[in-house]
Amino acid sequence: MSYEEEFLPKTGGLSFKKLAREVFSSKANDKNKELQKINPNMTFLIDWESILTLPSDLKWKARREELGPIDNAILYLKFSRKINYLCEDLPKEFCKDPDCKEAFLGLKKMILHIKHNPNDTQSNGCNFHQFGVAGEELHVTLEANLPELMREANDGSCPDAKEDAKRLTNCF
Repeated sequence: MSYEEEFLPKTGGLSFKKLAREVFSSKANDKNKELQKINPNMTFLIDWESILTLPSDLKWKARREELGPIDNAILYLKFSRKINYLCEDLPKEFCKDPDCKEAFLGLKKMILHIKHNPNDTQSNGCNFHQFGVAGEELHVTLEANLPELMREANDGSCPDAKEDAKRLTNCF
């Protein structure tokens, strides 16, 4: 199975698959190559089901147009630095420690999950990550108040890789 086949969603309809393919073409394929410079055996994936299960009544205006949660989440992944951060900044910081690097090299997949938390009041996009390791998979969950996080003004926010690396260490 090619990386593209593994990355793209298996469900969700044609329009959803088209949006996912745009994320793959515009960002994920190149960033996966960056990730593989650090761990040649690892692939970056998105849990598309986590996006498909976002509350359907959740709508907000981003990029000058009110869209539903699926369209907005895909736009966020396509235009924010989130995938860059997860595939480049965080692994570089985490692998500065030789023991952490050894643990990271044992992983085969990094899977991003997206969850809406309506009670979250922060909107800067920094350090909303929850980490978990299951076998050879690193699960990264972005849990935030999505309308607040994904507004155009917050697209450029940059998480603290040192802080996330510390939290990631606790997963091993």
